[in-house]
Amino acid sequence: MRDATDFIWNLFKETTAAERRNTPRISLFVEDREGIAVSSNDIIHVAAKYIEGLTAANIKNDFNWVLYHEITHSLQRNGNGQAPTGLVEGIAEFVTLKSGFIYAGFAKPGEGSKWDEGYAVTARFLEYCNGLKDGFVAELNKKMIDGYSNDFFNQLLGKTVDQLWTDYKAKYAN
Repeated sequence: MRDATDFIWNLFKETTAAERRNTPRISLFVEDREGIAVSSNDIIHVAAKYIEGLTAANIKNDFNWVLYHEITHSLQRNGNGQAPTGLVEGIAEFVTLKSGFIYAGFAKPGEGSKWDEGYAVTARFLEYCNGLKDGFVAELNKKMIDGYSNDFFNQLLGKTVDQLWTDYKAKYAN
């Protein structure tokens, strides 16, 4: 958990406590529950059945994917609940993408039908945006301290989010 936290803080370019979201403790519980995992109030709930289903060949990658994704939710900004859920989930998946812990079937660049579709689709779009301006995701995260606006994309990259999505889709059309 410490490695994941340090990785996320570095990716978000939050090197001091004053820059970070106040997260004094993150707890993780393995429970009898449906799905894979969920995070709320800095408590991560992982499904025991998910862990039981992991094979020796993929346990490190797949468990770390869950860990990095869910810890991101405890460290990221969400615009005080105003950011689209798909963007919040996409940022968490962007972290997993950058960490190298991604699951089989993770979206390929250019896949998806809208920029805030969420998870791997939005992660790939954010990867594209981050390629246009290194540190874009970190800056976007910082902008979401007090609220959210789609105009953050324009402020950071000089284009609307819809223009960026169109450019992204065109880049990977082949």
